[in-house]
Amino acid sequence: MDEEIGEVISVVYSLEQAIEDGVLVEVFKNRWNELSQGKPIVASANLFNQVSLAGLLEIWNEYVEWRKNVMPTLPEADQMFVTTMNSEKVWLLEDGAAFTMMYPEDY
Repeated sequence: MDEEIGEVISVVYSLEQAIEDGVLVEVFKNRWNELSQGKPIVASANLFNQVSLAGLLEIWNEYVEWRKNVMPTLPEADQMFVTTMNSEKVWLLEDGAAFTMMYPEDY
């Protein structure tokens, strides 16, 4: 019996494309070397449009403190940073390309 095996198609949405499309917005770009050793810091357009830069910096500073003092004490499965801003849940995720701040619904 011959079995037909379908091709797996992988779609990769690059950081650059997401920024170009307006899905993500670069934040604090002039301070990336200082804040993240040069790694891009971005926010979902939705979060960026609803929270001031001061609010985004507050989220970032809280993340840095969490990453230094709390994250190392957590099992790997629980190492996801979540905070609130204006009574809304906000995630800050790190992957190989960037640090990304977003509302869960923007994921």
